[in-house]
Amino acid sequence: MKKIITRLLPLVLACLVTAAGCSKVKDIKINSCGLESFTPKGLRAARAVLALEIDNPAFAFGIQNLDGVIKYKGEDFIFFKSDGVDVARKSVRVYDLPCEASLAEGVSITRLLSVLSGGTEGLTADINAKVLLKKGVGKTLKFKDLNIQELMKESKTGKEPEQKKI
Repeated sequence: MKKIITRLLPLVLACLVTAAGCSKVKDIKINSCGLESFTPKGLRAARAVLALEIDNPAFAFGIQNLDGVIKYKGEDFIFFKSDGVDVARKSVRVYDLPCEASLAEGVSITRLLSVLSGGTEGLTADINAKVLLKKGVGKTLKFKDLNIQELMKESKTGKEPEQKKI
């Protein structure tokens, strides 16, 4: 579950900010993502804090009410959510992104480990989030069936991932 959280959320944030639509938005980059803390909550859930270094040469914005589901071959597998993060304008900073994840009904920890040991093939994600500008104007964005294997291709090569441009 740690692997999915640390690799998927930065990519999700990249998709969300891209969809907000502004000329400088394409210059926003997620430079790095690290796991600050990971705390299991029993055998079916976990809390994590990700440290995201975001290079934002554009306007201030916030990502709120981030939630979604990771599916394995079309079946709900892991639910995740985060309150979100506010990104300052024209800055390069590290932001803490607290998030929670839990296994769907009928999914055991044994099955989770079995699926994750086989890589990310068959995993997709549905994501909802609200992107807000500082003045309160916002838009709810929805992404369906994002292929996790395609999003994580760079990290499977064993090389250090390059900076992600949004």
